[in-house]
Amino acid sequence: MTKLVLGIFLLFSSFSFGQILSGEIVDEGRKMTSKTPFVIEGMLNGYCTYELAVDRDGNVTSARLVETNLKSTPAKYEVRNYVTKIKFAPGTYYPKFHHALVKITTVQKK
Repeated sequence: MTKLVLGIFLLFSSFSFGQILSGEIVDEGRKMTSKTPFVIEGMLNGYCTYELAVDRDGNVTSARLVETNLKSTPAKYEVRNYVTKIKFAPGTYYPKFHHALVKITTVQKK
């Protein structure tokens, strides 16, 4: 029963707790192609905001930490590794590197 409740929480919380905040990607309407939720199970409860650079193929080429309330370096790297796997729509009409701010919320494993 608790797994069902946790699953429902993670499903609905991805719409309210995490998001693509701003940037050229939002301004030009570039879509995410990966089904990546913005809430993940991590070591601690918290959030991280990363600035992503996305190439024309839709791959994240770099992620720079902008803001966080996590004090644990391994927890920050866990989120960084997660955001580098996000995929966006490819297109030759996009700039060489598109930028966006993405906020990921972590929920401690029970």
